[in-house]
Order: sequence, then structure tokens, then C-alpha cells
Amino acid sequence: MRFKYATLLLGIASAAACATNQGSQGTAREVSGVRIVEEVPGLWARATFAADSAIKLAMARVPGGQITEAELEEENGRVVYSFEIKVTNQPGQQEVDVDASTGEVLKVEQDS
Repeated sequence: MRFKYATLLLGIASAAACATNQGSQGTAREVSGVRIVEEVPGLWARATFAADSAIKLAMARVPGGQITEAELEEENGRVVYSFEIKVTNQPGQQEVDVDASTGEVLKVEQDS
């Protein structure tokens, strides 16, 4: 009986920890069919460059690709749209970062 009770408490604690970690992310928005997840609350308010324009810039850098993951995050004091783009029949993915204030493409990098 003690073992069942301890197991139940451990399960509840684990579920609470998971829920707490999920709550640290901000909101997600669907833009042009792409779900962009805010890394921390408040970044959407700081992003002045349109998300749909950032998506177009990223896709232009990786022709024939599909966005598999998109985030709005802060890197080195800048708010950045970060896109993971997969091209069929090519290994890995391309990561494209676009400044969320200016629209400048900051990075195009192959991820394994």
C-alpha cells in the first residue's frame, strides 16, 4: 500500500513539473500555415517585422524546403524568428534566423 501511495505521489509531482515547464513558453501563432511558438512571453509585442514576411525570406533562402519548426526567440539581445527547414532528399535541416525588428537574415546554417 505504501508503494502504491509513493508511486501515485511521484506521478503527480512529475505531471506538475511538466505542466510548469510548458507554462514558461509564450503563445503560439499560426501565420501563413506555420505555427510560430514564442520562446518566452512578451516577444510578440517586440516583433515589429511581420511574421509572414519573415517566412517568405526564410523560404527564399532554402528553395524547395518545408518549415518543420518555427520559434520567436531572443538571441544576443535581438528578437529573432528562427525557422527549421527540411528539403526532401537532403540530410539534416537548414536553420534560418530572421531579425524580428529589421527583417535582416542573420543566419542560414545546416543542422545535422
